[in-house]
Amino acid sequence: MMGPSRLKTGIAAVAAAVALLPSAAWAAGGLTLREAMAEALRGSDLLRAAAGRRAAAESAVDVARSYLLPGVTLEERFLRTDNPAYDFSMKINQGTFTAADLQGAPGSFNDPDPISDFQTSLTVTQPLFARRATLGVAMARGEADAAGLDHQRRREEVAHDALRAWLGSKAAEAYVEAADKAEEDAAEHLRLAQVAEDAGVGLASDRLRAAVALSEAKRMRLEVRNNLEIARRGLGLALGLETAVIPTENDLGAAVPPLDELLDASGTRADLLAMDKRVENAGRAVELAGAQRLPEVGAFGSIQANDPDLPLGTAGTSYSVGVGVTWKIFSGGHTAAAERQAKAERDRAASLLAAMGKEARYRVREAWLRWGESRESLRIAEEARSAAEEGVRLVRVRYENGLATMVALLDAQAALNRSRSDTARAAAEVASALGELKFRSGLLLDGSETASLGGTQKTIAVAGARR
Repeated sequence: MMGPSRLKTGIAAVAAAVALLPSAAWAAGGLTLREAMAEALRGSDLLRAAAGRRAAAESAVDVARSYLLPGVTLEERFLRTDNPAYDFSMKINQGTFTAADLQGAPGSFNDPDPISDFQTSLTVTQPLFARRATLGVAMARGEADAAGLDHQRRREEVAHDALRAWLGSKAAEAYVEAADKAEEDAAEHLRLAQVAEDAGVGLASDRLRAAVALSEAKRMRLEVRNNLEIARRGLGLALGLETAVIPTENDLGAAVPPLDELLDASGTRADLLAMDKRVENAGRAVELAGAQRLPEVGAFGSIQANDPDLPLGTAGTSYSVGVGVTWKIFSGGHTAAAERQAKAERDRAASLLAAMGKEARYRVREAWLRWGESRESLRIAEEARSAAEEGVRLVRVRYENGLATMVALLDAQAALNRSRSDTARAAAEVASALGELKFRSGLLLDGSETASLGGTQKTIAVAGARR
């Protein structure tokens, strides 16, 4: 019989694995692997969060661009005062100043009557040269591009998580199948022991050993069925559901390009491209720090109306236009320090990109080797299973003819149970290693599969309520 610890270890090792043969009863109405990945892309809360970050980054581009566009300000002010200077100027602005105002009573200039003024102004400003604002737009655009690539990589991660959960659920089905066969075999061994004992050629101890083996097989079957339910609910969680989801067939495809092509493809992974965009932005940040030394030039124009009685009144009107230059000559060493800081950040980003590229290629090579290892392991496991099945058959025949003991038969059966578990695990690891290889090389959602995944619409068969 399979030991509990060995079976648990096997199940943990194939958390991202696929069974050899799907159960027709469980397969009805379920999801294929590609359909599960498509549903995960639609239902993932994490993916929606990444989309929100991408949308925010796109909006930041418009915010940065707005600093280069004209600004229009409408202002209305009311003032009542007896300040001599204001009194004099407001009358002029309102167009009510006359020669009689110059012939007022002695002291009237220094102690005028209160006067009211409604001032309306419409001002337009337009930057003509603002290097910092121009760089700000480029940096915002670069970050928006990087956020878009982050979103793309998040899609791959969500699909990869769904793939692992789907394969894990199929692996759990394989362990259930192995446990069912182990229980069937244990029941047959108990029957043989009972027949031998009834015929007077068998021992009661053999029947008891067989009964213990059957009890252990039943307990193990219960455990693996619980693991199946947990795995199916884990698949549902990966799809954004709180219910169990039934997997059906693996339709992802097993075509794999040569290793050199996979290594080249890893260099175009979305997360590496996003980091490359941020390295470019780090270079722009150096320019931005140095741009503080440059002047900024802008044009402005204003229309002003003044009225003693009405808001928006036009008793007196005037305009003004001009060009302004702002140039910070000395900043206390701030600009030089900011440049040094930006250069250090640029070098840091470049080093991180180099490290990410090396690790990506390492992970592709690792996944490639694991994939080859898993296929060879499956071949070995299938040979061992065939040998174990033949071994059980031969020992059972010998036991039926009184030439072998029940202990020998149970030992042979335990070896068969282990080989069945090993075969299921090995087959699962082949599918898991293939998915990992595609994910690490950035090909899990290639062009054809992305189109298919994006267009898939299917009702999910779940054990319980729907989302």
